[in-house]
Amino acid sequence: MISAPKGVLRLAALKMLSESSLSGSGLAEQVRRVTGGEWNPGPGSIYLILGDLLKKGLITELPKREGNVRRYIISGKGKVELAMLTKQAESDVSRQLRLLAVYSSLAGRKELKAKVQALADGLSPGLDVGKS
Repeated sequence: MISAPKGVLRLAALKMLSESSLSGSGLAEQVRRVTGGEWNPGPGSIYLILGDLLKKGLITELPKREGNVRRYIISGKGKVELAMLTKQAESDVSRQLRLLAVYSSLAGRKELKAKVQALADGLSPGLDVGKS
């Protein structure tokens, strides 16, 4: 089971709500499914992020169809936020890959460093980390 860094649930919620309308439990299930069960955000985290996104106008609550089930979908403002978060996530992943390349090199795993570096270069070509 993994622990996601701060902000990842916000990105995941906006991404998933841009693809279809979901309830809180549906969002949690979608996160579990997409991560192969590696990440299982609790109800407290799910409903806290949904409340925050709703308050900021990044998602919209749809009219209730089935009892008390609340379903949400991304708003226009949420789509703008999603684009910004996606770009930021790409940059964060590239930075983390570069750090892992250095870490692999320091651990004496030059072949692993080369593979991780190649992944990082695929995200943002032109930057290089400590060739050795």
